[in-house]
Amino acid sequence: MSEFPKQFVPDSEKNKEWCEKNIDGIISQLEQNNSEGSVSDYDKDVRNYRLYNGDLIYDDYSYVTEQYNMPSPATMGNYPLSKNKIDLICNEDLSRPLDKSVFAVNQDAAIRKEQFKVSLIANDLLKEINSELENSYGMELDMDNKDFPIPDDIDRFMRFEYKEVIEESIKDGLDYLAERYQMKKVFHEGMRDLLVTGKEFYKIYIKDGDPFFRRVDPRTFVYDKSIESDFIEDAQWAGEERWLSVNEILDEYRDELEDEDVRELEDMRQSTTENLDRWNNKHNWVEIDNYKSVKIRVVSAEWKSIKTIRVKVSENKHNPEHPFHKVVGEKYKKRKGDVIDTKHVDDIWEGTKIGGKILVRCRRRPNQVRSVDDAGTTSLSYVGVVFNHTTGKCTSLMDILRHVQMLYNIVMYHIELALARSGGKAVVYDVSQMPSNIGMDMQEVMYHLKNDGIIPINTRDEGGDTASFNQFQQIDFTLSQSVQQLINLKMMLEQTAGQISGVSPQREGAVEQYEYVGNVQRSVVQSSISTGAWNYSHGMVKKQVMEKLANLMKIAWAGGKKAAYIFGDAGYKMLNILPEVALNDYGIFMGDSGKDDALKTQVQQMSQAALQSGTISLLDALKVLKADTMTEAQVILEQGLDAMKKEQSNMQEQQQAMQQQQAEAEQAKIQAETELKRMDIEGRIQVAQINAEARIQAQEIASDASRDMDDVREKNKLTVEKVKADFSSQQKEKDNEHQIKMESRKSVEKK
Repeated sequence: MSEFPKQFVPDSEKNKEWCEKNIDGIISQLEQNNSEGSVSDYDKDVRNYRLYNGDLIYDDYSYVTEQYNMPSPATMGNYPLSKNKIDLICNEDLSRPLDKSVFAVNQDAAIRKEQFKVSLIANDLLKEINSELENSYGMELDMDNKDFPIPDDIDRFMRFEYKEVIEESIKDGLDYLAERYQMKKVFHEGMRDLLVTGKEFYKIYIKDGDPFFRRVDPRTFVYDKSIESDFIEDAQWAGEERWLSVNEILDEYRDELEDEDVRELEDMRQSTTENLDRWNNKHNWVEIDNYKSVKIRVVSAEWKSIKTIRVKVSENKHNPEHPFHKVVGEKYKKRKGDVIDTKHVDDIWEGTKIGGKILVRCRRRPNQVRSVDDAGTTSLSYVGVVFNHTTGKCTSLMDILRHVQMLYNIVMYHIELALARSGGKAVVYDVSQMPSNIGMDMQEVMYHLKNDGIIPINTRDEGGDTASFNQFQQIDFTLSQSVQQLINLKMMLEQTAGQISGVSPQREGAVEQYEYVGNVQRSVVQSSISTGAWNYSHGMVKKQVMEKLANLMKIAWAGGKKAAYIFGDAGYKMLNILPEVALNDYGIFMGDSGKDDALKTQVQQMSQAALQSGTISLLDALKVLKADTMTEAQVILEQGLDAMKKEQSNMQEQQQAMQQQQAEAEQAKIQAETELKRMDIEGRIQVAQINAEARIQAQEIASDASRDMDDVREKNKLTVEKVKADFSSQQKEKDNEHQIKMESRKSVEKK
């Protein structure tokens, strides 16, 4: 077994030979892992995947099928009891959206967000003062982000809705990569690895100028990991084994291969025994697959080394508080007055061995992502999880179901065996009773038995002696009652598999006819909780993958990136990555998929009830139904409720205004009617007064008998005309006032 060389050595000693020793050390770990009788998980993982795929290992069932060294009339088969449950969990995850929120997590980004929040709070406090100053004095205060609309709930806005431009840019980049590399499909395969083997791994790196990731087969992957964590992101070394064709090797490594290496690979296309012996030597490096194609073993390795950085600190005469810093090599000789600051940082190296002979990419790994706030740390390009590994033993769902699956196959085998043995009822026939003396053979006897239901016999032999006769016996070879017992055992195993896996029949769609809807929903929710640990581990790995991809964008797209791609039902979407993405570190938040599924169902039900009661609008209810995540549904409901409250408040204000207008109109109507009555009374009083004055004057005229009648008539005529003129004038004034009041009343009523 090869040992790893020292890592705390100068760069001058980290040559090709040093790299090969590191690679060989990881190869020895792989070979130990894959060796027969190894205590590793390799053999278990292979057996689990064979069982999942229905590829039976018949030696496991030989104690049932090979009795008395005789062949069995039945065939041992695989019935996918465990596979169906694993596929259900995987397909549920496949149907979920890639719920992701991107956050800039470095110190500068946190300061920017806090400053923006403070500016919103300040603007909210000063907006009334600013409005008064503008109206009164024609001036306004100088406020930060004054053109940004102030949200009703600033805390909620900053928590759920506010995103910096660079954060939205990174999210668009992840959407672009998800569509380009079919991210959901790759994660689906990884989820299956987790449930079958208890391990899930990915490799993230830059390929063709873009961040790239791929699934790593857990059966051919070795790593060094802390026992205190289920995740391998802080591993010290890792290696993977792949079996590639010559064309695949040339496509991936052509730029690093020497001409001699290419000729050697081309020779391997000829799958001769001589070539195989020459390449394999002591180890298995070349093989012929089932399609008679040559496959070559390729081992890629990564390990964490230590790099020593020497920084010369020089005096800055213009600004003594900020001296100059310059990185110097290990050969730099310290001069008088120099201050050398030595730092040790993580440094990732890599290398690949092809066919046991060809070495490529033996180098310091390019594109190492380092934190803006902590440049001394970095990590391998691999991420993954080992489920329940804190005890030193990995456990998968297939491990839990394996024994039940094998018993299930055995029960189904015995049911098939019972069917093979069934043959109806048979008669035990004494051949001495053959009626040969009447010229019948066995074929004729069987004919009469089947068609006539009669077997003729002769109890006397040819010598005349009476032969003994025992009644014919009947043996029942029809399907026995034991089959029902086997069927009951089969159903018991199905129930047991559901209980230990956490996948209930209701979750699989098996609902009894009279089962209440509420009970079914509770059963489904409880089942989702039971498998929540698998969803959590898988979700954390997805989060790590996307965080690595997001932070790789800082390097791959440092100068920006523009592209157009198809994004779901939204059609074409433009990608525009800004160069500023390189100035930040990024974290990814992902919801708890299992928990969110249950809550989302409840929220959708409540939104339907809220729609019926008028609490939310139809549009908001539709948005909740289409929401991908609980966070999105929560924001939609909160915004909808706020809008509904504002609408209800506006409606109340309008109703109050209308009620006030109606009251004013009614009051005006009453006043107008009162005024008309008053004017009518006043008119009648005036007419009465005029009539009274006329009568008085007439009496005065009549009593003046001494006056000349002509004078009297003339006087009376003048008096009457005057009275009429005065009355006419007064009446016109009254009519004008009445007309004005009536027009005023009509105007009020129209309003």
